Amino acid sequence: MVFFARVNSLVERFEKFMVSWSIILMAVVSIANVVGRNLFSYSFTWAEEVTQFAIVWVTFIGASYAARMGVHIRMTAIFDILSPRLKKVLMIVITFSTAGLMFFLAWYGYKYALNLYTIKRHTLGLQIPLYWIMMWVPIGFALTGIQYLQTGVLNMMKEEIYISPTLVDGLEEDPSRQFEI
Repeated sequence: MVFFARVNSLVERFEKFMVSWSIILMAVVSIANVVGRNLFSYSFTWAEEVTQFAIVWVTFIGASYAARMGVHIRMTAIFDILSPRLKKVLMIVITFSTAGLMFFLAWYGYKYALNLYTIKRHTLGLQIPLYWIMMWVPIGFALTGIQYLQTGVLNMMKEEIYISPTLVDGLEEDPSRQFEI
């Protein structure tokens, strides 16, 4: 178990690093491009591509981090009126079905990235192999699937109702967790 806890901690740090630095990269590149275009009448040809790459990273790695922290948008109208036992059953169904969907999408994302590798497609401006960017799609879906799978297992093994591996139902109103990264 110590090994899995260390791997989980490393993955969480990786997710935080990728999401935060990708957002910083998008901001710096976008601001530099606006300044260059408006003050010097020069636009960086690579700025849009780099920003698009960072959006892919933020979206798919960020989805895993959001699942880990239990901050994905949830529709709880039905969930909130159920008994604790039915809440538990519903959460198990939701987490395992969501994990299955994430792994399914990871498989198709992998096939797409592999196809890009096979046809040797490159980005237009920087001429970077496109699969280098798109490989983050299946990685993000797989990491998100692992988070939901972990939540489902926790719900089967523990008495509490877990919203995510780090969040128990009823404790999500803690104001100290708001905007946590």
